[in-house]
Amino acid sequence: MADANEDGLENDHFETHEEDEESLIRYYFYRGFDYKEIVLFLLQNHDIQMSMATFKRRLRRYGLRRQLPEYDIDEARASIQSLINGPGCLQGYRSVWHTLQLRGVRIPRIVVQQLLKELDPEGTEMLRKAHRLKRRTGEDITILVRTILGIVTGTINSSRMDSLFMDVSTAGVEKYYAAYYLDAVEEYGGCPVDLVTDLGTENGTMAAIQSFLRDDPDSHRYVPSPRNQRIEAWWAFLRRLHSTWWINFFKDMVDNRVVDLTSELEMECLWFCFSQLLQNALDEIKEHWNTHRIRKSRYDTVSGRPDSLYYLPELHGVNERFLLPVGEHESNYVRSHIIESDYQNCFQDYFRYVSGMCHLGQPAHWNEALDLYNTLLQYAYNENE
Repeated sequence: MADANEDGLENDHFETHEEDEESLIRYYFYRGFDYKEIVLFLLQNHDIQMSMATFKRRLRRYGLRRQLPEYDIDEARASIQSLINGPGCLQGYRSVWHTLQLRGVRIPRIVVQQLLKELDPEGTEMLRKAHRLKRRTGEDITILVRTILGIVTGTINSSRMDSLFMDVSTAGVEKYYAAYYLDAVEEYGGCPVDLVTDLGTENGTMAAIQSFLRDDPDSHRYVPSPRNQRIEAWWAFLRRLHSTWWINFFKDMVDNRVVDLTSELEMECLWFCFSQLLQNALDEIKEHWNTHRIRKSRYDTVSGRPDSLYYLPELHGVNERFLLPVGEHESNYVRSHIIESDYQNCFQDYFRYVSGMCHLGQPAHWNEALDLYNTLLQYAYNENE
């Protein structure tokens, strides 16, 4: 079964550990794509050609079906409990159900709703009444997020509502914005026809790269943030259903004096322990968004799943592609002349050395990351005594 946190097969967007036919079919099936979309993905990304009748026979052979899936109620309960013991506690039952689907846990949506009421009755009731969980208010947490959580960078394809990349980087290091944009250009094999950003200073280098790759200074436009409504709406979605939990988590660490914001050692240790965990969470959020279904609307939207809209536009009545190829020479030139190389961080080197010497594993959950943080600080402060 494919790993739900992996993305990319061809051009690194649809990658699985095993590219055998069964694992590929399971990968696309768990993401909710229609049968026709799956058949086209198999042909386009993996050169696997099969008729619809053959595909349906494969589904029966692998035990995959949309209606009345078989499931273990205890396994489902454990999966939901693990999910809501963290940022997932902010999600409604539909979002939880979708996350379980991505992880290969097939369970009816109504059962997810019932299990959430059983495992988290208070949170379910608050979501039902107020459509949100109550969170602390009154203190400005913007500085806290930029200091501890780092900078979350992302972009959305405005015509297809597909999230192209989501990355977490050290706060205040603007060079990472341009580096992430160039990474996305190389991953997808081209740059967009038009790049639209707000007036933030961090977007200046990105604008220069876009104009260079297109050889057109008008290929980038600055617009006020209110006009860039889709990405702004996406940040609100991210804040409401995901990052609020992390904000409160780090705020509690500060309030309980677990971390000192004025200590460079503790801040670097916090980054070492939590940065990859945050990146993994962002990757899962990106995949969650790219595989959710956009419903039909009377407004200016196109229905379907963002990944299908982006990779299979001809299936949705669009024959023109808006990705312009970029050669390896151009991307290498930009990386060598514009993108700065990473500086050496002695703190991160030290924590990597201690983790290796003490056989401390990479944390997979927030409580494991917290234990690692306390352990590394204990080693660091004991050495200084």
